[in-house]
Amino acid sequence: MSSSTPANYVQSPEFPENYGDFRLISSDGVIFSFPRFLLAHISPVFKDMLEIGTGNPMGQQAELRLAENSTTLNQLLRLLDPAKKPLPIHMDTVEELLESARKYQVERVFEYWQEQMKVQDDDDEVVKIRHPMMSFLLGGRFGRDELTRLALRELIRAPDTSLYLSEKGFTVDHRVMTYVSRLRQERSEKLIARIHAYQSRALRQYCCEKDGLIMMRSATPSLTLELIKEPSWNTFEKNMDIWYGCSSTDVQHLQSAKVVFNRWKAKILEEEMALPEIPEYF
Repeated sequence: MSSSTPANYVQSPEFPENYGDFRLISSDGVIFSFPRFLLAHISPVFKDMLEIGTGNPMGQQAELRLAENSTTLNQLLRLLDPAKKPLPIHMDTVEELLESARKYQVERVFEYWQEQMKVQDDDDEVVKIRHPMMSFLLGGRFGRDELTRLALRELIRAPDTSLYLSEKGFTVDHRVMTYVSRLRQERSEKLIARIHAYQSRALRQYCCEKDGLIMMRSATPSLTLELIKEPSWNTFEKNMDIWYGCSSTDVQHLQSAKVVFNRWKAKILEEEMALPEIPEYF
């Protein structure tokens, strides 16, 4: 430790004193020893900072004090160092990590973050997004259009609980909520219109049994509410038993319903998979 470094500073156990020839000191007094050449190779900003001092390329200064805290700096350096395993992305620290990546121009951090936010089942070709509201907001802020649109697609079809953030200090612009709510409303209205149109047709042509009529009519408000909460094909699938069974003795109706719903499925899923436009103010 140099004489200019306060004695109450501590060394990072992940990046001990002999790990590298250069010291990065976090805002909360943790020292990270890191290879100078690696900093300069990965970050053009660090490269410029390292060249300042003596006036000579890769000057002899031994340390830099940074504005980032030790949590952020530890995450950042683990992503810079190919010998280290990156830490999982945590929603309560990701904002600071991405801000540091933009500040030091480290594209690898953005790539890793986007990889971590995407999830794809083995039997499903559709890419889903973890933490869709947070991904949407941060994707828009940092100019990651693909992730932003994927997250917005997820927000339109996801349960309404996905619209709210639990992260402290992170607020959602009212324009974002207005935009997302409008797209969700448009989607739910289309789905509800299908239910009403089918119900009218089925009541006229197939549902002759009194019990079937009562079941279909009583189920419509419930399904409508569920589609408002989650405007997706998934909601249809979870609630279609009532329609399939509204007149179980009427084979013609049952077969007709299956044909109609299967036809709907392809169209609804096609609409769900379309990538929406990013709002202009992003």
